[in-house]
Amino acid sequence: MAELLKLPRSQCSILPLVLKGKWFDMIASGEKREEYRLPTLYWRKRLHNWDRKFTENTTPVVEFRLGYAKDAPRMAIWCMGIETVRGLMPYAYVDASTEKIRHPEWGEPDAPHFFIELGGRVYLD
Repeated sequence: MAELLKLPRSQCSILPLVLKGKWFDMIASGEKREEYRLPTLYWRKRLHNWDRKFTENTTPVVEFRLGYAKDAPRMAIWCMGIETVRGLMPYAYVDASTEKIRHPEWGEPDAPHFFIELGGRVYLD
């Protein structure tokens, strides 16, 4: 297993997200490299406010937590970007506008949504 990139929390802009077991395990194993959120007012505000925290000296990191328990397992993943997706066909396909493979079997909605692209795991000090 490759060594994790170590980053001080003070140099990161962290977006905390809670996941159910299936999605947490798929991201932890490296199988799923993306996460989705519907463009509700809550998520638009939350992602916009998180995006405004970035400076040239911070690294965008998504910190996933498995459920809401106080001692729930956590993992940090480098965030490669967030985009708005307008729709989805009912099967995996390559989106011609972005050249990204879409995965409804990974929970990707067939309605407009935020697409959070994930990079590698990081260790937060």
